[in-house]
Amino acid sequence: MIAQLSTNQKGMILALIGYTAFAYSDTAMKWIAPHYPAFQIMAIQTGIAAVGLLFASRYLGGWRGAGDMREMRFHSARTIMNVLVSVLILYSFTIMSLASIYAMIFAKPFFAALLAIIFYKERVNVPRWVSIIVGFIGVLVILQPGPDTFKPELLIPLGAAALVAIMFISSRSLTEASPFVMSFYPLIGTCIVALPFAILGTPDFGALISEGRLELIPSKPVDYQHIPFFIAAAALSATGILCVSLAFRHANAALVAPFLYTEMIWGLIFGYLLFSDVPDFWMLLGTAIIISSGLYLILVERWRRPMIAAAPASAIPRPLRTQNPQPWNFFHPSSIKQKGKTLADKTTFKKARDIRRERRARQKAGV
Repeated sequence: MIAQLSTNQKGMILALIGYTAFAYSDTAMKWIAPHYPAFQIMAIQTGIAAVGLLFASRYLGGWRGAGDMREMRFHSARTIMNVLVSVLILYSFTIMSLASIYAMIFAKPFFAALLAIIFYKERVNVPRWVSIIVGFIGVLVILQPGPDTFKPELLIPLGAAALVAIMFISSRSLTEASPFVMSFYPLIGTCIVALPFAILGTPDFGALISEGRLELIPSKPVDYQHIPFFIAAAALSATGILCVSLAFRHANAALVAPFLYTEMIWGLIFGYLLFSDVPDFWMLLGTAIIISSGLYLILVERWRRPMIAAAPASAIPRPLRTQNPQPWNFFHPSSIKQKGKTLADKTTFKKARDIRRERRARQKAGV
């Protein structure tokens, strides 16, 4: 059954699993966050996740592509993005409300769609734009950001949203790296950066900004009751990075991006069950809007697929040799040469081949 799904549908399923895993991981972190400094939590979580991925590397493609120097720049960029995102989000939690942070973070789909257009020349049709915009409206209905929330510090989580979009959308250029390598580099890089702070102490950003003095908060011994939460958060975080990166690699970015909003649905459920947060009318209305936008996107994709399968052979795109990209086009896959063909050529050829195979299978089945 899974083999019969299109690449876009598989990407949407991966995105749903990935963002759900992120929501579960955030819930585990919220449960133990009051007990430990932020960098200590970050170092432990990413360290456990990296070790877990090492044990599962055999089933995730191993170290294939880890030493490919042509893709090393993308691995380096993704690692830097993950470190910066972690630092910005941790600092944002110390100076502003959670609602204000979420209002900015959920701008990621817009950044992802724009980056796909700029760097990958991806075409986004009207239904997909409608789904992204409607889903974002649903988030705004839930959060209800008032005029007082528009402050300069909101640029911090907004910058984090842009960095997350770059991290995930750039995974499309990692054509040789295995899923293990694609997920391992960002985690181990974040762990390496956070580990010295976990040992020496976590900086108090509030005192540093307001008073100009550097004060370190020492780490605390981990309570054995909290160990399962650390393990669960690490495993779910690694799962989220893996699934969302694969989703953006294989599917259209505008199709994957709206599933980010499912995190808010899980947040409402866990908030009510675990933290006694009772949703009001606006939260329920916004959740309904988010679900509607996701269902609309799935229905549009299902409607488009049989039309593509029934298209005549003349309508199937043929692989064309593309010109070399401009030097500034860092993320475009055609900037990497392989065996005389650009990656853009190979991607176009694979899409055309998949369409032909699907049409022949439908003809044999009498559909």
